[in-house]
Amino acid sequence: MFLKNKSYFQSIFKLSLTIFILFLMGCKEEPQKKKRAARPLPVVEIAQAEVQLLNHQIIVTGTLKANRTIHFYNQAQGLLKSLPFHEGDRVESGQLLAQLDDTIIRAEYDKTTATLKQTKIDYQRLKKLAPLNLTSKELLTRAKTRVALDQSEYNLQKKRLTYTQIKAPWSGIISERLVEPGDVLPLYTHFMSLIDTSSLNVKIPLSELSLNKIKAGDEISFVIDALGNKTWLGNILRIHPNVDSITRKGIIEVKINPVPPGARPGQLARIKLSTAKHQVLVIPLSAIRYNQHGAYVFTLDSENTINLTAITTGQKYPRYMEILEGLKTGDRVIKKGLFGLSSGNKVKIIEYSD
Repeated sequence: MFLKNKSYFQSIFKLSLTIFILFLMGCKEEPQKKKRAARPLPVVEIAQAEVQLLNHQIIVTGTLKANRTIHFYNQAQGLLKSLPFHEGDRVESGQLLAQLDDTIIRAEYDKTTATLKQTKIDYQRLKKLAPLNLTSKELLTRAKTRVALDQSEYNLQKKRLTYTQIKAPWSGIISERLVEPGDVLPLYTHFMSLIDTSSLNVKIPLSELSLNKIKAGDEISFVIDALGNKTWLGNILRIHPNVDSITRKGIIEVKINPVPPGARPGQLARIKLSTAKHQVLVIPLSAIRYNQHGAYVFTLDSENTINLTAITTGQKYPRYMEILEGLKTGDRVIKKGLFGLSSGNKVKIIEYSD
């Protein structure tokens, strides 16, 4: 009986010892497994915030407009006798555009002409008699006053007569014809418009950030969609002084002279502006990310530890973004390998580039 119990206890002891040894081996292997399961550092490419001499190119659209436009209003009422030109007709400076019936006004003009002629004769006769004491000073004074009054009336009727003929003040193209011969025109009726197409201009809204980087006289290039892809040159004519408080944009005027063949007011033009080169702090566009608070980048310290850094951006360039706040020259930012990064982690750099 004692031998059976002894054998039984020995079996139990061996089994327990085996389990204990296995347990110890498992404890030794567990840290090794954990060590083998450690994740590798994220691999990234970086760039450096640096100052570059850059200019900004802007493409904006605008509508061609005639350099000058005049709307004709009649200053004498009456029957319209002649209106020889139609929309699209070219007229030269001084050409007669419209003729009103001048029968009554011309009759009054002829009357005042004859009256003035007679009063001048009377005055000259009395003026010759005065040294001989054959007329009084009072009659001579009255005659002189009469000449002045008749001269004024003559000038008035002469001016009224000119109002019956409307002539072109400069060469251009008729853009509007609003009445027809035979119409009776009340005073100040808009009956015709003339545009000067010797040069065209375009008014363009431009961001306040770009206004201080251009000046009047700067050269621009433009394409007119209706004329194909050919590029022409022009100049900035003027920069308006005010900036819209809502859109934060100002107005610039671009002068197009000479006018490309086939260009007309109302056509769409695509204007390309190039600002003057200046020094700006930039980083690659690929380095910038956005969240609900705005733009940010992942920067690296001397131990390659990630920091999330908020930035304020300025002008956008083809490959770079201007940095106004948040970075300084020499700061390192991650430009590739951004997925899954978080502040406080370390990374492995495989490439250093501008």
